[in-house]
Amino acid sequence: MKVAFVIPFFGAQASGGAEALCRDTATHLAQSGISVEILTTRALDLAHGWDRDHHPAGTTQEDGLTVHRFPADRFDHDRFNRLNSRILAGEAVSLDDENDFLAMHCSSVPLFEHLADAGADFDWLCFIPYLFGTTVHGSRLWPEKTILIPCLHDEGYARLRAMPPLFQRARRIVFNARAEQRLCNDLYRDLDARQVLLGAGVDTDLAADGARFRRKYGIEGPFVLYAGRKAAGKNVHTLIRYFSHYKQRTRNALRLILIGPAEIPIPPKAREHILDLGFVPRADKNDAYSAATVLCQPSVNESFSIVMMESWMSGTPCLVNGRCAVTREHAVGSGGGLIFENYADFEGCLDYLLEHEDMRDRMARAGRAYVLENCTWQSIVARYREQVFGA
Repeated sequence: MKVAFVIPFFGAQASGGAEALCRDTATHLAQSGISVEILTTRALDLAHGWDRDHHPAGTTQEDGLTVHRFPADRFDHDRFNRLNSRILAGEAVSLDDENDFLAMHCSSVPLFEHLADAGADFDWLCFIPYLFGTTVHGSRLWPEKTILIPCLHDEGYARLRAMPPLFQRARRIVFNARAEQRLCNDLYRDLDARQVLLGAGVDTDLAADGARFRRKYGIEGPFVLYAGRKAAGKNVHTLIRYFSHYKQRTRNALRLILIGPAEIPIPPKAREHILDLGFVPRADKNDAYSAATVLCQPSVNESFSIVMMESWMSGTPCLVNGRCAVTREHAVGSGGGLIFENYADFEGCLDYLLEHEDMRDRMARAGRAYVLENCTWQSIVARYREQVFGA
């Protein structure tokens, strides 16, 4: 069997949940004996801009995968940013504006030309995630072989006119969580594609050492951890605002540690209590999970949230935003965390977790059991073979 994954950004340094999901899934499928190739652009990741070439063009071997990289199309940044802001705000845009937006949202004519010629050589073409030009336009070429892994969020992009046809023409649709599948079927009717509620794989042998993290970064005392991109869509600004207010109201030693790419403004008065370490190596991230009192996932736009699973595997409970159906389902279904919907909830949850070490340990163990039951790579690869790639 020969399979291709088509994704805007790919590589060990590419930030983002879809990028990590694609890389890990492709690697484990290849290790199981499936021939896997990657079609992607030369860009590093979303945070660094998709018309900035980072990787060389051409074909390379990366972690046992054949990776083909193509230049992304150049675009008008000012026009894109104006349209992007309107779409994310839920404003209606004209069909011409929408088409222009999708043409600028990480498309690659050279990639499409290669796919048009080489698509016949593959049994399946997996497009991930749903919102970029690589998926919207690339999936038109071989719809009978198209597997859509949307990583769907309840956001303005999901309501563009191009999205119902994208989901309707896919041969199969793979979902990371039940809430994501429900959202998809609420948004798009008449889906003939076979839908597979698959989940995502998680490394279950994390070698996490919290003391090592504390020594390396000079961190003492309890702390809340945020791990991921510091983008507006991840709602990190709300976490910073809530935590700043929390520190104004309390005198405990709790701190907030941020890890992950990109930067976000931290109020001067809060810098004593909030530390942004930026992008850290994967081993350091695992150690950070283990050292933390709790992982906070403030995002309302998640289709899986691998950081929650990694936190549980490292022995740390989670605090999630109740407005995200996916992370709320994980927290409730596992018993591995608490939920906040406003500042009062946030403060109460932090106080409770600080005061009840036994409950933190109990939640972490429950979360770990949830991951082992649902997210091992052995089970995910078997489901891909049987339910996604099978007849």
